Amino acid sequence: MHLLLIGYNDTALAALDDCRPPGSVTLIEEKDLWDAKNLAPRAAKHACLGTVLFGRYQQDDHFLEAVRTAGPFDAVVAGLEYAVVAAAQAAELLGLAGAGTDAAMILRDKLRLREVTSSAGMTGPAFREIHCAADIADFARGRACVVKPAGRQASLGVLLLEAGADVEQAWQDCSQADEGVQLAKRPMEWRYLVEERMYGPEFSTEALVREGTVTFCNLTRKYTLPGPSPVETGHTVAGRTDPVWAREVQRLVDAIGYGSGILHAEWVLTDAGPQLIECAGRPPGDRIMDLIDLVYATNIHDRWIGMLLGEESGQHQGELTPRCAAAIRFLTGAGPGTIDHIQGVDLARSLPRVERVDISRSPGDVVKDVRSSWDRLGLVIATGATAAEAEAAADRAASSVTISMREISTVHNS
Repeated sequence: MHLLLIGYNDTALAALDDCRPPGSVTLIEEKDLWDAKNLAPRAAKHACLGTVLFGRYQQDDHFLEAVRTAGPFDAVVAGLEYAVVAAAQAAELLGLAGAGTDAAMILRDKLRLREVTSSAGMTGPAFREIHCAADIADFARGRACVVKPAGRQASLGVLLLEAGADVEQAWQDCSQADEGVQLAKRPMEWRYLVEERMYGPEFSTEALVREGTVTFCNLTRKYTLPGPSPVETGHTVAGRTDPVWAREVQRLVDAIGYGSGILHAEWVLTDAGPQLIECAGRPPGDRIMDLIDLVYATNIHDRWIGMLLGEESGQHQGELTPRCAAAIRFLTGAGPGTIDHIQGVDLARSLPRVERVDISRSPGDVVKDVRSSWDRLGLVIATGATAAEAEAAADRAASSVTISMREISTVHNS
């Protein structure tokens, strides 16, 4: 088995270390991202990773030169949101199972996704493309709305606007959102949209799709920050899924003409039923794959890869049966500032049903208001016999960690 991974993904590589042969994965990454993220020492820890190749894949097809000369490969997958189209292009070039380039391009453009699903009869909010603050005002006409980039990730630039909100500031915050080292250092083209606000509890579905048919569908409850920036604060996988969700995902698959792979779709459960927010043609972030592994006692990365490889035996066949529930909670600071100290991590790790506690920042680090997933400071994962028990265990662990902040010092030059 020889797998081509486009876009470095630490979680995926760690999962593949447990189930795939050493050196069986080839990675294509952008050279400036490899350097800016200092990925070399992290990559060296993964036994499954063999060759690393460099090529431009973010809004660029330069990477196809490496695809043509390397290999042979048995499957191609995207490790990151900005690699979804590249993975589909590579799979088509090599004659391998994949999303299909047309479907991947729809998934990477929220405006196009709205257009396609609306044409297919899937209900959703009114929407339009925007180019300036006046377009927001013209659409909203004093109503609540959502403004967001059509092709960014990690909730970056997404704003929930109340009636009468400052559209000039909203346009500036949305159109000038910065991802730092997540984006290659060259000009990119972006589109933006405004749409009606939808109200109700939020969920995501994680589905394996083989040749246009949904073969597995997980449901995840999603929690977000209050206020204008709906960054995720937690997720819960209960393990029990109403069949209506699999039917909605199948409708989505049919609408966009999706082939084979994994889909992570986000939804609002309104009085009219599930309404699509957006959909990504790659594994979910936020450690949702870890939650699925815990709940179903599986390696969902391996099942995904096995499906693309056409493996017909072992854990890649048969239905997955939930064994428990699992929840994740993300840690944040009390506003922008400098981290003074972090306490309670060992206590949190010692609590019952806690599976993982990660802290991604250190004392002395300067942190911002939480405007995207990159601004969070850590996470806890816990399990329970029920969703309520898993959430309670995760909440206890999260509340055991104290991240003390001090104001950022301002230096005045005379």
